[in-house]
Amino acid sequence: MSALSIPLAFTLFGCNASISIGGPDYAKLEQNIATELDKAYASMSRQVDSVECPRLADDPVAGDTFVCLADLDGNDVRVDVQVEDDDGGVKFTTRDIAFDLAATANGLTTDVSDQMGFPVTVDCGRGLKIVEVGSTFTCTALDTKGGSATVEMTARHEGASSWQLVE
Repeated sequence: MSALSIPLAFTLFGCNASISIGGPDYAKLEQNIATELDKAYASMSRQVDSVECPRLADDPVAGDTFVCLADLDGNDVRVDVQVEDDDGGVKFTTRDIAFDLAATANGLTTDVSDQMGFPVTVDCGRGLKIVEVGSTFTCTALDTKGGSATVEMTARHEGASSWQLVE
């Protein structure tokens, strides 16, 4: 099997949004982050258990940044928050992408089989995998003759994660 890379459009979930929290209303920010992440994770039938943001010593001002942690089934998803203005407007983006490993394997099985021109089965494990944007993890592709190859997944935002076969 040779190396190749194509975009993926399944089982990867990140989020970004801009909202106004009207001052240092951390509870509102945490709720808004949870709501946006729940929308992103709905197709995995998952919801965020909680979101915790650090309380800044002073009222946040434009340019301040901090990282909140969202708990997704016992896994931390880091959310970068940037204060956009002195009225409490913030922008947040997930630093990590959540992969449903079974759904990822199913999608890869189809994509790798199509690319290679013969059937393969891909195994990525079970459960969720939280991967920092730009980082990789591996799955295993098996063909019907007992051959195998490593599939390397690279996490990216906006459904643009990619895979390649490595020898």
